Amino acid sequence: MTVRKRKRKKLPPTLSNTGFIGATFADTDELARNEYHFPRKQMKITHHVLDALLQGATHLFQQHKVEAAISCVYLPKYKKIGLVLSKQPFGRDEGIGYFINYLKEIGHIEWDEKTKDYEIHNTSFIGVVFADLEKIAKFTFDFELELLSKFVKDLIIPAKELFLQHNVKAYLSGVENEDQHKVGFVLSIKPYDERKEADLYFVEYLKERGLYEEDESEEELVPIHTKWSLFK
Repeated sequence: MTVRKRKRKKLPPTLSNTGFIGATFADTDELARNEYHFPRKQMKITHHVLDALLQGATHLFQQHKVEAAISCVYLPKYKKIGLVLSKQPFGRDEGIGYFINYLKEIGHIEWDEKTKDYEIHNTSFIGVVFADLEKIAKFTFDFELELLSKFVKDLIIPAKELFLQHNVKAYLSGVENEDQHKVGFVLSIKPYDERKEADLYFVEYLKERGLYEEDESEEELVPIHTKWSLFK
């Protein structure tokens, strides 16, 4: 006698985290309007987009009383791009000055090298995570979009860990939805399962705002485990 096991019906994915506070994103189709056709020695797009996304993230964290500020700084002279982290908002020149001083401290710039003086009044900086662009001779538009995707998803990981090391409860993940031509960050004030919930929340965030082009074969909104709306 053969006993057949009944297959369990696969449940749709769910969001259990109620700490999500929003997302910041860029539309890659819109970025294509700034496409350039000849290789360049310096980046033209990646750092500007990344900084705009992070400035938006900083604003959202500040709105929710989370002492976290993060900005992207590009130093073409030294071929470095970095994420500067602080517990309080800071100006562009302060971020550049702190990044240069940081590179001097770790030996990437000689201490006696003459650099522009930047006034730094912020005393809440906690560190920098950066990428070395030394081996990249030329930049193209398509390559910059690839770098944007990589930095959004990979460079933010050590940045988030640095926040947590300083007891700053700023949770954020890089997300990219190629079907919707969107790349950005989702933010939360509570820990969550990044592998399962970050992309799922991003889709729901876009749907809630009418920014998601839904395929006819797709199901309705996935159920969310919360008694109030995540999208106020």
